[in-house]
Amino acid sequence: MSVKKGIIIFTIIVLTLIYYFINPSGFNFGPPCLLHALTGWLCWGCGGQRAFHQLLHGNFQNAFQLNALIFPVVLLFGYIVLSELRWQRPSYQWLRRKDIRISTAVIVMGFTVFRNLIF
Repeated sequence: MSVKKGIIIFTIIVLTLIYYFINPSGFNFGPPCLLHALTGWLCWGCGGQRAFHQLLHGNFQNAFQLNALIFPVVLLFGYIVLSELRWQRPSYQWLRRKDIRISTAVIVMGFTVFRNLIF
């Protein structure tokens, strides 16, 4: 196993254990959301840490309610990590295509507006 793959595996394990054992609802890991601080709106990532914690504990409904994007983000991140670990030349180059980037931006912005106007 290469050093790069070892670092990736170690980092994933450590971060997963941190999010499993430490509930972000009671302990804030990251900086405050600038959009939420300025407008009161939740951005596309607000609730993501809490949703990941709930997902690790099998609380899928709670995770979805906190941030529905946690499911596609975890799947995409898992695919990227597996690509890095399995192949010499990772197979996620399609993510850099312009139509994929535009579609992702539309989904993220649409989700942000939807979660603030509907909920």
